[in-house]
Amino acid sequence: MRQGFLFALILAGVCLLGAAAQSPGEKFYDQALASWEKRGSMDEAKKAANLFQQAADADPRNEEYFVRLAIAYYWLGEITPVEKKKERIEYYTRGEQAALKAIALNGQSVGGNFWVVVNNGRVTELKGTLSGSFNFGRCLRCMTTVAVQEPTYYHGGVYRYWGQFIYEMPSMLRSLAQFTLEDSIYFAKRSAEMEPDFFLNKLYLAQSYLANKQREKAKKELLYVMNASPSVLPGEEPENRHYQKVARELYNKEFGKEKQRN
Repeated sequence: MRQGFLFALILAGVCLLGAAAQSPGEKFYDQALASWEKRGSMDEAKKAANLFQQAADADPRNEEYFVRLAIAYYWLGEITPVEKKKERIEYYTRGEQAALKAIALNGQSVGGNFWVVVNNGRVTELKGTLSGSFNFGRCLRCMTTVAVQEPTYYHGGVYRYWGQFIYEMPSMLRSLAQFTLEDSIYFAKRSAEMEPDFFLNKLYLAQSYLANKQREKAKKELLYVMNASPSVLPGEEPENRHYQKVARELYNKEFGKEKQRN
């Protein structure tokens, strides 16, 4: 009887210790993940970002919370209408700041290093290459950190980034840096080979083909994205659905007249 009583006390103590050890931000984080599953809705995406922020505020030493916050702000920037430029810049800037906090906690953070560069890249795209927002030294350092540890991170994200980086460069600057659009195509193809069912990879490849006047190759990539199911890559349906829409808009812009002539 006494042994049973002691066992019950020990069990209760273990349970109490387990509850006390729970991260103070875990409740907010779990709620954020639930909203994140519905991120195709702008309202749910904003809710997820707010909850990730609350989780990070409650537990400011949790690297993962800041990485997820950086991703959430990036996504908000992606799905905000293109005409709302100021709002998009604000989201990407917040994403960059969240990623910097992840790096401050862990200099080798794969997510932190990746998302600080990608968010900053979007800010630079919107403000302009010569705006002064771009930090090339940090970009090179952070992407190297990701490439050394996890080169396939976020569906070939390292290759995708460098392909788009070269694509976005003004032609004169690209020439001075001794890059060509063929280099952009090379990196975009590598990311698409790593994960052909993440639609952004093929969308970027199509853009590079168009810039290099390889229209039939661009059309092939865009048609693939337009005709594939967004759910082909588990966990990425909202992203694929968004980039499928962008691909369709690009296709109509570039090839719509050809369809009318036929």
